[in-house]
Amino acid sequence: MDILHAFLLGLQDSLISGGKTVKLLKQDPEIRSKLLQCFMLNGVVFMFSLLIFDWIIVPIVLLVAPSETSHCIDVILTAVFRVLWVLPLYLISRLLNVFWYQEIADLVYKSVRRSRSRSPTSSVSELIADIIYSVIVQCVFLIQASLAGLVPVLGYPLQVVHMALVYSLYAFEYVWMNQGHGVVRRVALMHYNWAYFTGYGVIMSVVISCAESYFMGVCLFSLMFPVLIVSAHHSSPQTKVKCFPVPLFRPSIFVTERVMSLTNRR
Repeated sequence: MDILHAFLLGLQDSLISGGKTVKLLKQDPEIRSKLLQCFMLNGVVFMFSLLIFDWIIVPIVLLVAPSETSHCIDVILTAVFRVLWVLPLYLISRLLNVFWYQEIADLVYKSVRRSRSRSPTSSVSELIADIIYSVIVQCVFLIQASLAGLVPVLGYPLQVVHMALVYSLYAFEYVWMNQGHGVVRRVALMHYNWAYFTGYGVIMSVVISCAESYFMGVCLFSLMFPVLIVSAHHSSPQTKVKCFPVPLFRPSIFVTERVMSLTNRR
């Protein structure tokens, strides 16, 4: 029952995040500006262009094209669209989103906590090392999530759980780094509160898993993630129901430590 309770608490916090976001939009013009920028680029420009191409442009072109060449035209048209429009826009949005997410997190942290953000380490070199370590852990964990998806029968639910944890880590990492928690502490919080974080990220995980393409999934993530960042600053999962630890990140940490040790030797 504790596991279910923790899962439902996480689910509840993610569901009420929309109301908290609307409240902040009304109160803080800076946060409103950044959230609207994310929405305009990722939703109106990126996602809308994908929908128009797939649902309007392609059907119209195939309707007027000769049937014997329709498949060839479809392939060429899609390739040109992705190379000249989707890929450049994807790269630009990824770059801008990195800065916007950080700015949103800092603004929300100052608004909610009423204090300035602080780094988890005492020097720039230690901060960079912490970030690099965290990025490697997350990349290895994404590979682990992909492998979990290959497990017969249980593949999809295992992958959904893995991705729910990843999305939760992404959101709460902004809070924890501002609070001064290093990567080891952050991962430990995930291990001891895995049920809560699974519930917190499960909606986003399921929605993105249903996306019809990779780029559509990117758009959905980019639209939903700022809302999770806002919600994460209003939540305190480490003070709620704790379950027995499930160290799903331990293989990723093991691989990361081996990689870091080999790098240091060189």
